[in-house]
Amino acid sequence: MGTEERRQREKERRRRDIIEAARVLFIQQGFRDTTIDDIAKMTELARGTVYLYFENKEAIYATVLDEGLDLLLNLIEESHDPNVDPLTNLLRAHDAFLKFHDDHPEYYGVLILDKLGIEEAIPKELSDRLHEKTRCIVDGIARNIQQGIDEDMFRPMPVRDAAVLQMGLSMGFTMALDICKEGDPLFSSRSDAREMLHALIANGVLAQRPVTQA
Repeated sequence: MGTEERRQREKERRRRDIIEAARVLFIQQGFRDTTIDDIAKMTELARGTVYLYFENKEAIYATVLDEGLDLLLNLIEESHDPNVDPLTNLLRAHDAFLKFHDDHPEYYGVLILDKLGIEEAIPKELSDRLHEKTRCIVDGIARNIQQGIDEDMFRPMPVRDAAVLQMGLSMGFTMALDICKEGDPLFSSRSDAREMLHALIANGVLAQRPVTQA
């Protein structure tokens, strides 16, 4: 291995160390209470070294969020099966949010943190990438809704508005799982709650069928 290759690997390792440390700290302490000094201390790097890799704390946060959105987007894409009906695919997409919550808690925790105030502090290229990935997640849900409408399975509705609202519904459901644990008087069981979520989604999109006379 040449000197330049070793140098590049070392730079990438340090960058990964910064991202991993920040991800842990953001969940433990919150975004606002985590400082560059905290990140530097955890990675055993000088404060100035961290700034060689990232402009500011907001750029580190956005990078972690970028990785998390990739994971979520892949789960939604993998959930789609062209051989099943639109409602099944729509519910599978919602289950992808639950899988993201369960399988990637370190990224899920960052995804739901307060992001206010970072928009103007991160590179435009990174900001645009975050917006594009969020749009792709909405598109994945909207595709299922549109297919259901086209096949007369779903009632007519503003497709993108419905997709955005359903994305919020899924995120709210996973947050409720963290707030109200099984056994809590406010919460029945995880499986029952999931079935209820599916019923709410189905009732909200399915076309009303005329009652046939006997």
